[in-house]
Amino acid sequence: MTDITRRPSDRSVAAITLIGLLISILLTGCAASGVKVDEKRLAEFQKGKTTYAEVVQALGQPTSTVLDGNGSRMAIYSYAAYRTRPETFIPYIGVFVGGSDMNSSAVVFSFDQSGVLLSYASSQSQFGAGTGFAAGTAGQRVPDQPRGDTSAIPSPSGPNCPPTNRDGRCTP
Repeated sequence: MTDITRRPSDRSVAAITLIGLLISILLTGCAASGVKVDEKRLAEFQKGKTTYAEVVQALGQPTSTVLDGNGSRMAIYSYAAYRTRPETFIPYIGVFVGGSDMNSSAVVFSFDQSGVLLSYASSQSQFGAGTGFAAGTAGQRVPDQPRGDTSAIPSPSGPNCPPTNRDGRCTP
């Protein structure tokens, strides 16, 4: 009797592994959310003249809005893009040298009670996070972070100390 089963060659195993790796990079390598507003577009909007409706027509619906008690409004366009660094997907060593990068932006338009543009502000940020050796040394932990339920934390001067600072702790 002859054995008709064939063992896959090393080349075919390597090719299948490479194809799987490329597919996983394409599928899980990045994500984006929100409305990206190019800072150059801000010149289109004139303070004291442009209306809320015109901004929405030009940029689409804002990602969030704030209505103040006096009737003024803010329209906020925020955007975030997350990209996993390619070296993260290298088998075995990716966890030591990988990481991710994130770019974000926010544009805030302020309108008066009539819906006329008062001002706008824009911010851009970018940061990366490494894993393993790419992270370097983290340094000290940020004090009081993260903040969760702080009701169980005893007051430094005892339970009868009236809270006098902004995070509810007693000041000596």
